[in-house]
Amino acid sequence: MSATAAPSTSGRFAPIGVITLTVLVFAGVVFTATWQLRAGLRDQILRREAATLTAVASMQLDNSAAEYGDVSLPEVPGALLVAVLKTAKLRGVAGVRIFDARGALNSSDGMVGPLDPPSGADWARVASGEAFARWHRQTPREDLFLLPAGLTSPGLVEAWVPLRRTGSSTAIGAAQFWLEGSAAGAEIGAHDQRLWAQAAIAGTIGSAIIVIVLGWVLRRLAAANRELQARGEDLQRANRELVLAAKTSALGAVTAHLMHELKNPLAGLEIFVAGQAEANGDTRPEAGAELAAASELTRRLRTMVNDVVGVLRDEQTGAAFQLSGGDVVELVLAKVQGEAKRREIRIESAIAGEFLLAGRRGNLATLVLGNLIQNALEATPPGGVVRLTGNAAKAGGVEFVVTDGGAGLPEAVRRRLFQPCTSTKAGGSGLGLALSHQLALQAGGQLEMLRSDVQGTSFRLVLRAEA
Repeated sequence: MSATAAPSTSGRFAPIGVITLTVLVFAGVVFTATWQLRAGLRDQILRREAATLTAVASMQLDNSAAEYGDVSLPEVPGALLVAVLKTAKLRGVAGVRIFDARGALNSSDGMVGPLDPPSGADWARVASGEAFARWHRQTPREDLFLLPAGLTSPGLVEAWVPLRRTGSSTAIGAAQFWLEGSAAGAEIGAHDQRLWAQAAIAGTIGSAIIVIVLGWVLRRLAAANRELQARGEDLQRANRELVLAAKTSALGAVTAHLMHELKNPLAGLEIFVAGQAEANGDTRPEAGAELAAASELTRRLRTMVNDVVGVLRDEQTGAAFQLSGGDVVELVLAKVQGEAKRREIRIESAIAGEFLLAGRRGNLATLVLGNLIQNALEATPPGGVVRLTGNAAKAGGVEFVVTDGGAGLPEAVRRRLFQPCTSTKAGGSGLGLALSHQLALQAGGQLEMLRSDVQGTSFRLVLRAEA
């Protein structure tokens, strides 16, 4: 089994960052669009003011021209000023300057101090016949304007108007009006308030929709990503198991031949070692201990060979027999009791329920459980306890649990559980758990680790019910 890595902190906060960035971009778009719309509405309001002044000024010029007959208005002293002042009385003008067709100042009214002449850009626009206006927020300066009584506006509208008669395309001059700005300011302020309120509503609703939709999409993507990772891990694990199965299958024929060749020499070696004490006549205690250890090791090797040969024979002959749970436990304990006694470790066993295993599955289970208990004995300190339990599982299956009293598996072993690795035990091959896992699969079951901590390690062998 492989442990799934916990998601990193950056991985958990990535969706929040994406949603936040998207909302900020959306807010920026709403702000930019609102600002541009605000500027456009202001321009329309001010152009309307200038267009109204232009129409009124043209009407007054037409009336003045009718009074003077064939005489041109620019030739009549003060004629342009009179016509413009009549327009000013209708529009609440604080001050006005009149320029002739060449841009020279003709006359002014309501002005105290001198103002700068028109800029080249402003004069080019008004000379081409365009009427325009701009908004000034500052309070009118008393050193520049003769403010009429009751004028309390906090700002002014500066309007440039071409002076020409109705229907004529030729301007005879231009007028610069300084209008009391309360009406225009109030209208501009009302438009600003409505625009920003609408922008706030649109931004809030849009942001909520973005958070909901994008959050749902990101959750679906995260779920799909986790599923892909899980499938990738499953494929990697299956590939490792296939490789190991291929290796063990390829070694099957060699193993059968090797077991057959080792069986008879080991039996002879056991007899030879057993007779050495009598032949040598050595009465030293250490000599007896050495021969006993050699005899035990030889017996274990022969037992292992006999077990493997038995399984191989069952595979080849298809012999039909059954083993009960008690039989399996008894066979396993018979193999490990000598090792447990030598290590001063007690083995406790218990079987719950009645169940039978086919001979082939029972032999494979015996091999797996024997290897697990051998590992448990090596991990448990002297005076400890190793437990083996078996019981009938749900849906007709069988499960065995082996628990030791050791300090738990090293982290490196847990990360590569059931994979070939470098053994941490002297003389170990690093293949024990991997081969046990493969044997469990061959028996139609599964081997898994239940826990591994400072209180010990537990493995469970589950054999599913045969179809």
